[in-house]
Amino acid sequence: MITPTPVKVRPKDAVLNGAVREIGTRIRTLRLTRRRTLRHLADATGLSVSMVSMVERGQANPSIGTLMAIAAALGVPMVSLFGDPARAASPVIRAGQQPVMTTRRGVRRRLVIREPDSNIEVAENTYAPGTASADVPVRHLGMEMGVLLEGILAVEVGGERYVLRPGDAVVLDSGRPHRFVNVGRRTARTLWINVHGSRWSSHKGGLS
Repeated sequence: MITPTPVKVRPKDAVLNGAVREIGTRIRTLRLTRRRTLRHLADATGLSVSMVSMVERGQANPSIGTLMAIAAALGVPMVSLFGDPARAASPVIRAGQQPVMTTRRGVRRRLVIREPDSNIEVAENTYAPGTASADVPVRHLGMEMGVLLEGILAVEVGGERYVLRPGDAVVLDSGRPHRFVNVGRRTARTLWINVHGSRWSSHKGGLS
């Protein structure tokens, strides 16, 4: 198993201190409640045991891909790791009501829509040049699809790399190790849809 180089927590980082520790505490609480070991979580996500442990202890600033994989392995939406907001009665979700998650420098996820009943998330993801969704490819149950709106983005999935340009789209089984890397000189921006909880079986062409 590949052990990614942890991103050390720095005092001036916006997600540092309380936020990182609180996320780690929530992950540990959920894991213990479900009677899962660190090894179980590592095996389910493709991360190393040491990385999962560092995230729980607030000693590493995890990527969005890492948090998504951990949340899926625990059976919860990623946004719940930041504190799941109550659902409003209005069908309109104003921009100011949409949670924004920044887990490392230059990588940002704005959760546009979270539909609990269907377990679907729609998000806008942005990657600064040279950044990635995770240190190493991660996996989780579900499927995902998206379109690149700006920039150039490499999609690494199943040992293959595909370079997307504006207008290019992708559909993939989230159970296959994957990550996204900005290989361009400007910020890459995507509109992304995640369907959690069910495995996408590409050879069957649908959810199983």
